[in-house]
Amino acid sequence: MKLLAYGRVLNGLVKLSNKTEFAKDIANFEGKEIVITVEVKSKKRSLKQNRYYWGVVVPLVKAGLTDAGWRYTTEQVHEDLKRDFNIVEIVNEQSGEIRKSIGSTTEMTTKQIMEYFAKITEWSAEYLGVEIPEPNEQLEIKYK
Repeated sequence: MKLLAYGRVLNGLVKLSNKTEFAKDIANFEGKEIVITVEVKSKKRSLKQNRYYWGVVVPLVKAGLTDAGWRYTTEQVHEDLKRDFNIVEIVNEQSGEIRKSIGSTTEMTTKQIMEYFAKITEWSAEYLGVEIPEPNEQLEIKYK
């Protein structure tokens, strides 16, 4: 079981956002050895990144797969991309055994989602011949 708490460090002291709720939750660990990890809170992926993913990345990959003879729904493309490029490791806290699982893109930080986009962009160019533009890159469409 894992417990997450949010707060700030002010003048060397930890100030929890919801101290009362945390106190109730921590009681579940009574008598057990625990590990405490402190990290800077990361910003979750942005709405702009989400729009880029669903409006540019997924449709271009889907078009490339269609051109290669595959018939995928948008959701199937998303699931396949997660399976191929968003694998997370889950550690058994008792045995140390590691299992791999498909991660959620909604839980990614802004940095993680950009790394995810980079993997997809490289794969798409290499295997589908589809160039995915950078998020801020202007596309040029030429008409005859």
